[in-house]
Amino acid sequence: MVVVLEGVGVMALEFRSQMDDAWYDARIVMDGYDCLRVKFVGFPDDQDEVFDANNLTSFKDIAEFRRRFRPVSVQIQDNECSQVTKGTLVCVAHAICPDDRRFYDAVVYKVLHEEHRFVKGEEECPCSFILFWRHGPKAGCLTVQDLENICRVQPRRSKMNPLLTSFLETAREKIEITLSKICATPHEAAYDEKACRPSVSQRLKQASFFSRRPSSLISSLKEMNGNPSQRAGHVREIEGTPHMIIVDNLERGLSPLKIVEFIHKKVSISCEAFVSPCMSSEWYTRGTILVDSKTNVDRLSDFLEGPDHIIISSSGRPWVMTEKTRVHESSIKTFMLISQKQQQSRRSETMNELKVVASGTEEYKKAKLLKDLFWEFANHQCQLHQRLLIEEGRIWHLSNAMQKSEIHSGPIQPAREKRQKQETKRQKQKQSREASQRKKGTLIF
Repeated sequence: MVVVLEGVGVMALEFRSQMDDAWYDARIVMDGYDCLRVKFVGFPDDQDEVFDANNLTSFKDIAEFRRRFRPVSVQIQDNECSQVTKGTLVCVAHAICPDDRRFYDAVVYKVLHEEHRFVKGEEECPCSFILFWRHGPKAGCLTVQDLENICRVQPRRSKMNPLLTSFLETAREKIEITLSKICATPHEAAYDEKACRPSVSQRLKQASFFSRRPSSLISSLKEMNGNPSQRAGHVREIEGTPHMIIVDNLERGLSPLKIVEFIHKKVSISCEAFVSPCMSSEWYTRGTILVDSKTNVDRLSDFLEGPDHIIISSSGRPWVMTEKTRVHESSIKTFMLISQKQQQSRRSETMNELKVVASGTEEYKKAKLLKDLFWEFANHQCQLHQRLLIEEGRIWHLSNAMQKSEIHSGPIQPAREKRQKQETKRQKQKQSREASQRKKGTLIF
């Protein structure tokens, strides 16, 4: 069964092909329940790329696949060249051969401005743009391009194509089912089934720092929890439940207040922040950011994972967003308990500057390498968590099996131990008979 969604309101998409890493205008159709077919506009059906939800085996795979889709880039007009500034992410045509032009992402490194001229009443832009190519045949190189080859990359929207949303949800459900089976041991309550790591409530209990502001989100949650008559309206206002984002690889000593002020300055979102303590062997820490709606969490995640920039600390450590999820009622109560505790005992905070580095800069290149390195570490750590859960599950399964066997057939003795006991018993019986025969004087040698 092939499902096609077309019509008014359906966002036009472009897709970065896995075959050549270039961007193409595309449309998507569901090919059965588990498969998504990407059809390239202007190309025959044999050029389609088909993706199976079963092949997306981690939440990182889902995030990377989602980033291959975005709204169609728009050609920049001559009178709009002033909008192209240093650090701007653009989609640029590259001629593979005279009849083959493909589009790849680049970042504006420098603009060489020249005076515009008018020909037959139309404005023409003679400016030159030095670009740093992010991928494609010129990846990592600087080249000079004219405006006619440059398109503006449209910002990603929180509301995606419904078919793409459905496909990603299918992939996510399959991963969650797989992980829940791995985690399905008698002590499963200690783990988060969705991520095979300590649950949200456990993480929040570990948080030691928290930022406070008048009329904060925590305060509003207290009021909502304490006044049932207002709860229903407030829940509708924040779209059901608050949401949270986990950010790893934070600088040790980073102030939660600094996180809150930084986010408010950059994306105009009010939030609460918590920074968890770390072990002496860890060179980084992690933070939890709480916002009041799905709209705001989508805006914040788009900022944290923007394709044209990376957030770093003053020492160059890049932020890594590792989880985005809803906060349930039990976790909200935990936030409130932390809030009350922190109000009673305020700890000193080490300030650490934060900044955004644009793609194409030396700082960005370094941060990208460090971010990729952390992802490798995090994935390896997740695999170790899964292995630990599997081994624990085997131990619990064996223990339960032995207990059931003892209930039905008595204690289980290993064969070697049983034979040793029988041999010892025979030796004692023989010695007893020999002693008896000695007494009667009938022992025969």
